[in-house]
Amino acid sequence: VPEGLEAKDWSSIRAAYEAKRYAFVATDQGYQARSRGNGWLARFDGRGVSLKPGAGDWDFKMELERYGFESALIAVDQAGEVQAEGQRLTYDWDAGLSEWWKHDARGLEHGFTVHERPQRTSENGAAPLVFDVAMGGDLRPSLMASGRGLRLAGADGSVVLTYDGLVAFDADGVALEAWLEVTDQGMRIAVLEEGARYPLTVDPVIQTAYLKASNTQGLDEFGWSVAVSGDTVVVGAFEEASSAAGVDGNQMNNGTPGSGAVYVFVRTGSTWSQQAYLKASNPGESDGFGGAVAISGDTIVVGASQEESSSTGVNGSQSNNSTQMAGAAYVFVRVGDTWRQQAYLKASNTGIADRFGESVAVSGDTVVVGAPGEDSSATGVDGDQSDNTLPRSGAAYVFVRVGDAWRQQAYLKASNTEDEDEFGRSVDLSGDTVVVGSPFEDSAATGVNGDQADDNGPSSAGAAYVFVRTGSMWSQQAYLKASNTGLADAFGLSVAVSGDTVVVGAFGEDSAATGVNGDQSDNSAFFAGAAYVFFRAGGMWSQQAYLKASNTNLTDGFGSQVDVSGNMVVVTSTGEDSAATGVNGDQFDESEPSSGAVYAFVRTGSTWNQLAYVKASNTETVDSFGFAVAVSGETLVVGANGEDGSATGVNGDQSGDGAPNSGAAYVYDLSADIIGSDICQPAQANSTGVPGNLIALGSDIAADNLLIFTATDLPINRFGFLINSMNTQMIPLSDGILCVGPDIGRHNDQVGDSGNIGAISTTVDLTSLPSINGTEPAVAGQTWYFQFWYRDTFGASNLTNGIEILFQ
Repeated sequence: VPEGLEAKDWSSIRAAYEAKRYAFVATDQGYQARSRGNGWLARFDGRGVSLKPGAGDWDFKMELERYGFESALIAVDQAGEVQAEGQRLTYDWDAGLSEWWKHDARGLEHGFTVHERPQRTSENGAAPLVFDVAMGGDLRPSLMASGRGLRLAGADGSVVLTYDGLVAFDADGVALEAWLEVTDQGMRIAVLEEGARYPLTVDPVIQTAYLKASNTQGLDEFGWSVAVSGDTVVVGAFEEASSAAGVDGNQMNNGTPGSGAVYVFVRTGSTWSQQAYLKASNPGESDGFGGAVAISGDTIVVGASQEESSSTGVNGSQSNNSTQMAGAAYVFVRVGDTWRQQAYLKASNTGIADRFGESVAVSGDTVVVGAPGEDSSATGVDGDQSDNTLPRSGAAYVFVRVGDAWRQQAYLKASNTEDEDEFGRSVDLSGDTVVVGSPFEDSAATGVNGDQADDNGPSSAGAAYVFVRTGSMWSQQAYLKASNTGLADAFGLSVAVSGDTVVVGAFGEDSAATGVNGDQSDNSAFFAGAAYVFFRAGGMWSQQAYLKASNTNLTDGFGSQVDVSGNMVVVTSTGEDSAATGVNGDQFDESEPSSGAVYAFVRTGSTWNQLAYVKASNTETVDSFGFAVAVSGETLVVGANGEDGSATGVNGDQSGDGAPNSGAAYVYDLSADIIGSDICQPAQANSTGVPGNLIALGSDIAADNLLIFTATDLPINRFGFLINSMNTQMIPLSDGILCVGPDIGRHNDQVGDSGNIGAISTTVDLTSLPSINGTEPAVAGQTWYFQFWYRDTFGASNLTNGIEILFQ
């Protein structure tokens, strides 16, 4: 970040730059886009897309020929209405279908939005909705084993392009079964949409890289930890054995078993390559360097929880090994493309078996390090750390950087410290908010800020603690428990935070529920696991969602690891057993025990839906895909420390099993083309005890100009109004925050009646919205803002969140 700029301002500048770089450009023949990473030029003529490389002798073209249901297929034989704005180009074929492309650093993403169900005949039955796409030129398609991707190869058989990671979902975000077929003309996309609510979106989730160490060895467990920030991925190999020290040393010996290593990969365009090989400055046998990793911009922090020096503080002596498993953390920084170690961090009260560095997090100039084996009986912030009377109660340490110098800023303990709770087993950090997991805490409390003094509840139920910083002072803001606290649930084994959202995993939770907000009252699925989403509004935390796998089963351990980035949450299930590969495969074939899976969820308003069910491209038994996970924006990284391939580097041969437990990491691009993003959250709960929530369902601007707005979590037997504006404002009112205005229109007189039960839906004809200062609404290129005002109790009213919608 340039001096004098805030990180968020620099991020906005970079985003604007990238948007311009990858914009579609008008030409005499239509539009074109040039891939900066892959070197090809894409041209759009109103019928399809053609690609030519910057260097090479191939060309490729694809265009939609027909869509719909068999025996009632709708031909697409004329040029569509073309709309191009920024990085998105759309062909509107008719009132029912839009085909679109997005262009960014990954390359060219292709998808369809089906606004309304095509005509069916009685003989169609349960036939899938299909899209027939003709392919021409020099490349020939072949189907990937997942059934959701194609390889496009030249005459010599070498793969030039891939079209991979098909996903489809309906207006409620429900995933639909979809697959690809190779035809004589090109390909067919098929979607089973029976029971789905339109509009539908057909969109790829793309695996972009299969990462291996540059010095792959059996038992190294590459993928034990992962982290991602922008175009940089970090992967830890907990058991790597070389005796190299520092950056880019000799990685070809195995002289220091279990010393550990970390590998840094960077993306240029859509191509990944290894940038650095990191080792501790004092590698020691069984130190486990790389057991935890975190990254923020150009700063990496690495934990080595079994390091043994007795030093304390920052940059102390590393030369002795007198304090077994005390642990350490190492900070590396990047200047240009070069990495160097900046700091060697130790606890201020280094002790035997404290395991300092078992968890790490970094955000800007702040680092948090967890030490779940620390033994003091202190509580809260900066208490007495000198005693060792509560074994494995655990602690977390906050460090800050000024210039290039690091110092400890805070020593964090639970507000209800007890022995063996392992506070600090997991940590995460976002700005001035830290969350710390304590998976073996024993209170019977549920929800937020319950009674934490009772230590006779379910053993190892678990808890999480939220701390906030004001200036340089830290304080505990919340004590989080599951809404269904249970024996050995281990709530807090994994934690993550992004802004005002916290996610907590509980891999030992036992309910048989599936999906979002299911029945959590039974305990019939032993160690199935769960994850819980909490949201902060006005300094107050509440549980927003209870997440389960879409294929819940015994001992799957859903919630083993979690991460969150904005409105995207990812949850791993290392014990999951399906043999599926890729994205949204068959999750009910349980023939590959403990192969592992990852589940991606997206939030619209305050409603969560599952976006994708993600598996490795080379799924095998006991690979533990999902042992580590990280998400940044739409980039997902998954570690599989039990994977056995002997390949090295990026995108090598995945078919071999010559290096047992060598480990691998997988990079995916997740894209959720969901309309409506929040511009503000409700200021307070209503009389139902939760804030009202507004969501919009539709597909940009449909040909029939309809959007469906739904307000949920409302008081029973009340009504309200939908209001809209071309501007925003943030005015605190006694009944919430007025997010839209100052020039406000109202959709209609009122919505709802005495029969509603806490949810109001209204279908809005966009042409009926009132104009604002003479500007007609819902014109392509406009951004409009919506909010719902509703009656709460007699004499009182309330406001939901506000939604921003860009019409295209």
